[in-house]
Amino acid sequence: MTRWAIALLPALACAALAAGDAPLPSMSTTTVDGEVMHANTLEVIGLAFRDITAKPRYAAGRLEFVGIEAKAYRGRAQGWYAIDLLGESRWHHCSFEVAGVDLATLTRSLGSTNDQLAGRVDGWFEMTLPVGERPGITGRGQIDITDGTLVQLPLLVSFLAGNPAAARGKDRLTARFQLRDGGIDLLWLRLESPAIRLAAQGRIGFDGRLEIEISPRLPFELLRNVPLLGGWAATGLSRLAGSVTRAYVRGHISQPVIVIDAFGK
Repeated sequence: MTRWAIALLPALACAALAAGDAPLPSMSTTTVDGEVMHANTLEVIGLAFRDITAKPRYAAGRLEFVGIEAKAYRGRAQGWYAIDLLGESRWHHCSFEVAGVDLATLTRSLGSTNDQLAGRVDGWFEMTLPVGERPGITGRGQIDITDGTLVQLPLLVSFLAGNPAAARGKDRLTARFQLRDGGIDLLWLRLESPAIRLAAQGRIGFDGRLEIEISPRLPFELLRNVPLLGGWAATGLSRLAGSVTRAYVRGHISQPVIVIDAFGK
């Protein structure tokens, strides 16, 4: 983003030279509307984007890049990014949607060695963060993973029922989150798979600390074939398992510890 911001400086300088001795307009009243710009690659917080296009715009002390489109991990991202340049409290603001991102490609780029992961990632997020090292990052978003292979994750192995290999490509995960107070609040998470169903909520600190509660619901699908009461029995037993059994994930994200409370104490 800073590369595009620098590209606007010559335009502002030319405007100043053309003005000569005339008083220059205030930065808060200056407006610049540029052409579409292109970058081959861009890395942001460890994520790599390719073939990026955006239109820069400056008005009322705010530098914006609108209509951003980029390729990322076999999928696409689009949105906008803005920087407040006036006043003492300067902030970055952004909003993006992602579609068709390949989970395996993404996790490998982040250093994962688990070759069992797979799935399609869609979602959106909004974020506001201060310039410099001041605290105050806030945001929210949602992630949807479909056609996934997720239950082979070490964190989920303890909850598996049945043959996990039969669930390859059939997992679905949806999670809503928000960023505040130095961490990520997992508002809710739902994982549905032929091998396991679970719900989760909790917090992941920016320092890697974990405080997550998991409620597994075992799939009693065989009972659904029983006449009359099969569907009711399967649903009831699944909910009962989730209400009785709890698991807590604590420790650090690099070495999580799972504590299972079979009786929900």
